[in-house]
This record gives sequence, C-alpha cells and structure tokens, in this order.
Amino acid sequence: MTSKKFIIIFGTLLSFVLLFIVFSTLDWQAFLTALKTIRLTKVLLAGGIIVIVIALRSLRWTLVTRMPLAEFKHFWQAVNIGYLGNMIYPARAGEVLRVVAIHHFASLKLGRAVSSAVIDRMLDMIVLGVFTLLVLWIHSHRIDPNIGKGVVGIFILATLILILLVAFVDHLLAYVQSWVVQKKWQQQLQELISHGLEGVQAFRQTHNVVIVLLLTFFIFMLDYLLMWQIMAAFGWHLPFEAALTVGVFLLISISVPSAPGYVGIYQVACVLALGLYGIDQSLAVAYSIVLQLLSFSIMGVQGVLVTIYCGFNLSLERQSDLSQ
Repeated sequence: MTSKKFIIIFGTLLSFVLLFIVFSTLDWQAFLTALKTIRLTKVLLAGGIIVIVIALRSLRWTLVTRMPLAEFKHFWQAVNIGYLGNMIYPARAGEVLRVVAIHHFASLKLGRAVSSAVIDRMLDMIVLGVFTLLVLWIHSHRIDPNIGKGVVGIFILATLILILLVAFVDHLLAYVQSWVVQKKWQQQLQELISHGLEGVQAFRQTHNVVIVLLLTFFIFMLDYLLMWQIMAAFGWHLPFEAALTVGVFLLISISVPSAPGYVGIYQVACVLALGLYGIDQSLAVAYSIVLQLLSFSIMGVQGVLVTIYCGFNLSLERQSDLSQ
C-alpha cells in the first residue's frame, strides 16, 4: 500500500470515528432546537462574506504572480475549482487542481503556477502562526501550549523559507540553469524549477508585497467575522476573540488527514474551541454544521458553475496531472 493510499484510508477512518464519538453523545433535542431558532439574516450576511473572501484570495494570488488584473477572472475560476476539489477529493487534492486550472486558464507556466501557489499558502501559514500565538496568549491558562507548538513551528519555518527563498533566488536560478542535462525528463525538470524560481523573482520585485501581506490579514479577519456572524445567528453574545479561536482551531484541524470535506474533524474543532466559552457540545456541533454547510454550499455552487462554464473536467484533469 502506498503512503498516499494509507493517508486517505487513515483520514477517512479518523473522520468517521470522530463523527461517531460526537454524535453518540449528542443531545438531539438541544441540537434541533438550536437549528430551529437560528437567525437567517445573519447566516445570509455570513454567506456574503464568504463570497468576498474567495474574491480577495483570488486577487491576492493574482498580485503574487504579478499577472495583470485583467487575469483576475482566471484566478477566481482556479480558486473556486480548488475549493471544489478539496470538497470532493481527500488529501487536499484541490491544491493540485487549482494549479492545473490556472496553468490552463491564464497560460501561466506550470513551474510559476506551482511557486505562486506555494507562496500563496506560505502567506496563510505565516498569518495563521501570528493568530495562533494570539489565541495561545488569550487562553494561556486553559490550553495546553503543546497544542499550538506545531503550528507555531510551521509559522517560523514558512517565514524562514520564504525569506531565504526570496533572498537567494538569483543564486538558485543560476545554479539550476547551469545544470548539464542530457535526457528529456532532466530538461523538463530544469525548466519546471527555473520557471518556479522566476515566479519567486517576480514576487520579490513586485511593489505589492506590503499590499499582499495586509490583504492576507484582512482576509483572515473577514473569515473570523463570518464565524462571529454565525455565532450571532445562534443568539450567542460572545466576544470577537471566540470567532478567532474557532478559526484557528479549524485551520489547525484541517491539516490533519480526513475524509473529503473535513467531516468529523470540523465538528471536533468547533466543539473544542467553543467549549472554551461555555458552549454546550450539542450547540457547538449545530454551529459547525451550519458553518460547514454554508461554506461548502457557496464554494460548491461557484465551483460547479465554473467547471461547467470552463468545461473543466475535475477527474480527468487531476488524473492526467498526477500521472505526469
């Protein structure tokens, strides 16, 4: 059995075990009552924020690649395809799909598409690390510091890698281009890495670095705002830091192998985070389901519309790309 198949099987089993544990101890009456009394106007407002966040993430990726803003449409399409892929396939296959999509839609060289997507995710890791430190500080007396050590470590590592990559990209590119290649696959590998490093050069030379960083923080704050709106929809009067806590717990949890759509993992993360604010497990599960269904409904609808409009075959594109 390959390591990839093992991760998929392990993640799926983990999701179902967590779902069984969560729902076996659920107070169904409290759960259903919470769903019946939800305020739909707040939910609709949260849905609008999700649409804006997807657009802003597409804009940030456009700025990272230094592509003209006229290409924003293609990046928005690729981002939506990526979200849809993460909902359908395990092991975050949507990340592969969005790279393949932008490679086709914007005629972006594959190496540059990959490097820009990596930088895009590194920005998320850096900002997530900052907010994780903040959550650990807020709940310093109630959270085991070991919980956030892995995320903080990734934050530090991502920051160092990005700084070193940007600082030494010229030397790396010169080294790669000096390779003596004799076989076709060696030439293809050299071109792929070279195009990727050229993408890093483009990111370093851009005048939008500060804008990109500020945009990343703004995107995260909007994510937390929509989570706060869902809390208000349930009639909970919790501080904004509660939404920040839920957001950090969710982003940490979805890095764990799970079934498509992060089922099980999503529910446990919300139960643990909201438990810090005295929210009952049954209510926290109801919250997680509303938040997850709302997010996936919007991402799913937009993703399906994009794939139909663009004629993008998720299964065939993924198989062809992964087989190369």
